[in-house]
Amino acid sequence: MAYQVVARKWRPQRFDEVVGQDHVTSTLKYAILNKRTAPVYLFTGIRGTGKTTMARILVKALNCTDLQPDGEPCNKCECCREIAEGRSPDVVEIDGASNNSVDDVRDIKENISYSPVKSKFKVYIIDEVHMLSKSAFNALLKTLEEPPAHSIFILATTDPQKIPTTVLSRCQRYDLKRLSLDDVAHQLAKILDAEQKEYDMEALYAIAREGEGSMRDSQTILEQLITFGGGKVTENEISMILGASDKNQLRGIIESIARHDSTAAVTFARDIYKSGKSIEKAARDILSLLHGILLFSELGNEKFIEAPAEELEWIKSCSELASTPDWTRLFRFWNDEYEGIKSSDFALMLFEVAVITASTFPTMNDFRSFAKNISSVAAAMPSNGQVAEKKTTEPVKTAHNQPKIEPKISEIPVNTEKKPEKVERKAVECAGKVENGGLWRDFTETFKDSDAFLYGRLQSWPYQEDDKSVSVTITVTLASDGNDFAKRLKSLFDNFSRGKKELSVNFEKGENKSIFTEDELRRMEELEKRRKNMVESEAVKAAEQMGFEIKGVFAE
Repeated sequence: MAYQVVARKWRPQRFDEVVGQDHVTSTLKYAILNKRTAPVYLFTGIRGTGKTTMARILVKALNCTDLQPDGEPCNKCECCREIAEGRSPDVVEIDGASNNSVDDVRDIKENISYSPVKSKFKVYIIDEVHMLSKSAFNALLKTLEEPPAHSIFILATTDPQKIPTTVLSRCQRYDLKRLSLDDVAHQLAKILDAEQKEYDMEALYAIAREGEGSMRDSQTILEQLITFGGGKVTENEISMILGASDKNQLRGIIESIARHDSTAAVTFARDIYKSGKSIEKAARDILSLLHGILLFSELGNEKFIEAPAEELEWIKSCSELASTPDWTRLFRFWNDEYEGIKSSDFALMLFEVAVITASTFPTMNDFRSFAKNISSVAAAMPSNGQVAEKKTTEPVKTAHNQPKIEPKISEIPVNTEKKPEKVERKAVECAGKVENGGLWRDFTETFKDSDAFLYGRLQSWPYQEDDKSVSVTITVTLASDGNDFAKRLKSLFDNFSRGKKELSVNFEKGENKSIFTEDELRRMEELEKRRKNMVESEAVKAAEQMGFEIKGVFAE
């Protein structure tokens, strides 16, 4: 007898031999035993999950002359043997990809009216049925809806979305699921035991991962490894054939990242490259390992992880090197990096930079320590309530003896008091001159988002603008109260205008005792002190050492 490859030699011949599709096989056996068979069946699923195999077993069970009590075909009668060997005159297998025209469908319609020669049913198995043309589907509709009593159609496809809904509505549909790693690995072990071949269970799981849920793909890889390894299936052969990296190198990278040892992590990465292994595959395998670590770290249950016993023990021990939030962040980061690595011409550089970046991540404990230090610094400072209480015990100071404090521009509060009527008149007058210049208006707009208080105050002041200068009028009790502020304002305007125009500040006597109230001055002094203490605190310094960039300090 001619040599048969593993995938054909070990094709299931009974429903019970089909791996991982119990939800389909049990339903079909029940229908056969109770003689409730449908005229049209549709099997869907990814490649290599058993669609065509299930169709052939179903045909044997329907035509078997010695059907078993559990609904299984006997595989001994003439009908079962002919169907298994592909020589039954009553079973027609059609490739939908190459027989997809209207003429091919017409041939089916012409022949289906004839009764079966030997079997109970005449069966048409159309594989990859989604490849039929639209006109071919239309020609097949009536036949699928009312086929002869002696005929059955079995359709198989990997892409049911491409089948018209009018066809789907006429089918009894069964979705075959993607096979789990455990199912594939144990089926491969069963085959190797029967073939009396040596193997490592870790190698079988690696084959199952490469097969991505397809039994046929996994068996094809197994066939290749048996030939290459001289009858042995071990991790060394897997590494040579599939280009997979050594598991110790992959695990070393993850452990080094968790321990923040970037030198060791990059060393492992460089070793993978020097050994000629695929950087893309290494990045994908690391992502798979991180997924298992994250699952165990969060759930604390190994039943959700598909891995051999030795790898499972490593996952348990490695998960203790970091917290669950740290593993979650690392998994998401590595997934984003993998997308770039697999499509880049500079995979090694991206891989090494990703390893270094991940190794320098601050941990959640670092964040907690930082937050705790910030809280302690804030707690040591006076609260707003204490400031308010202190104000009630001190006498109110006059404009002559209050302390001279130079406020920051960003701390100038908005003056919400209404201006005298003549001020409003001046504002109207200057509004008519905007079209001649507008530099002051542009200057004030720069504070709209960065400093709302100052923006409101600048908008409320009347001004006059010509081609060479801008004149702003501020209402105060004594001009000396605003001199320092005027200097700061002129400096900012000079930087903005770059010498195009000159700013002059006029002081107009009003009822307010000062440009700032007593409460405003006290509040500004307190805020400045709090900001200074926080900037100089150990917590902020520690944050900078951890790689944070301090954008600003808010002590409100």
